[in-house]
Amino acid sequence: MAVENFSTMIENTVQQNYIYREVEEGLDSIQGYRQIAIQEEFPNGIGDTVTRTRKSRLAISQTPTPISPQSSLSLDDGLSPMTYSIEQYTMTLYDYAAATGDLDVVQNLVGSFDQLLAISRNSGVYFAQLRERLARNALFNAYLGGNTRVRVDLGTSSTTTCHVDDIRGFQTLLVNGVQTPVSATNSLNVVESGSVSQTLVVTGVAADGSNASVSPGGVSGVLTFSTATAPVHGDSLVAVNAATILRPNAKSTTAALGAGDIFTTQLILDALVQMEDNGVPPLPDGTYPLFCPPKTRRELMADQDFKTWYAGREQSSVWKKGYILKDLGVTFVPLTEVQIQSQSSHTGNSQTDAVAQNVYRPIMVGAEALIEGTFAGMQSYVRNVAGDAKSAVDVVLVDNIAQILRRPIDRMGRWWSFAGDWIGGYAVPTDATASPSIALPTASNAQFKRAVVFEHV
Repeated sequence: MAVENFSTMIENTVQQNYIYREVEEGLDSIQGYRQIAIQEEFPNGIGDTVTRTRKSRLAISQTPTPISPQSSLSLDDGLSPMTYSIEQYTMTLYDYAAATGDLDVVQNLVGSFDQLLAISRNSGVYFAQLRERLARNALFNAYLGGNTRVRVDLGTSSTTTCHVDDIRGFQTLLVNGVQTPVSATNSLNVVESGSVSQTLVVTGVAADGSNASVSPGGVSGVLTFSTATAPVHGDSLVAVNAATILRPNAKSTTAALGAGDIFTTQLILDALVQMEDNGVPPLPDGTYPLFCPPKTRRELMADQDFKTWYAGREQSSVWKKGYILKDLGVTFVPLTEVQIQSQSSHTGNSQTDAVAQNVYRPIMVGAEALIEGTFAGMQSYVRNVAGDAKSAVDVVLVDNIAQILRRPIDRMGRWWSFAGDWIGGYAVPTDATASPSIALPTASNAQFKRAVVFEHV
């Protein structure tokens, strides 16, 4: 603070050149994925796997017929027992402890801001971003699964094996409702499209010792299949139970995307058809959220079809906070926690299939597409610490995150230690039993139906 313009008497009585004891906030990412997660508490211990079971509806014939008038002559009245199918999904709880910090209380008194408040604030932001990314990764791991491409730069294809960019979604399939490893007994049909059109009967999957996948979170590996024509480099491989991925101009793989493959209204309409065909309910507000990066929104605003829909919407009450728009039955939610496949990740391929631009992945979701599980035992932990007068730590539970402050134990009693802790996990439920043969004639064969992933440059 400068006081040169004050009188000499005042100038001599005011301490000069001091700094404010404040700290300003930095930039944070814009989040959203976790907001759609159903919040559940689990009593299970750390590392335990929780299994949840869903049942199907009873199968209905496409041409129902009445019972025979003679059916009453039999003990069962001409009726046969009807059974329903089940499917299971699992969730594993993990302990995420981080956002630690040490504080010298004496130094804090002469510092430029209250360091304890800064540490606590950063811890909250850290765990918010951590859970957001766990939620995002869980969604994309499920909905990108079963979609990949052949890469002979990782190894030559044969009539029984081929190397692929990502084996997620090919490793297991539902057998009697239970996720079971793919094998000769439980094989998975995979459709190859591109230079060769054929169906591969996959009997085994193995991850590479050194992961070379260019897909975020992907795992490169080898598919083993019954004898067929050797798959061709760059061809798409899509499992029969894979979720939908929509790309501009009907591009079949991520590597096929190029200049001009931008986001359009037609992709949104195609996704809506997928959601409605599968009977996926929207969120309580009646719309499907579309989580998209700023670049997606910019490309959409340049689309002529969207301009027609959008005309006059800036004056409408559907705008929230100036940037969330509801239109076409969709709520457009911009965020920066986006899964982006960078251009540089393709340059290591020896083949000429590198993507010339970054690949962006918006995702549209329906109700109950994601479940967040939190360990209920943290509440007991907090109560036990609070009731122990001799405890060296103070614990506060905020949004199921334990903020832990340990009192000084050094000789001079100056150093306080801070840490954050969250125990939980995320699961993406399957809906494989919602099939054309049961209650939804328009349903797809995908085991994950409650979201649609887009890819564009």
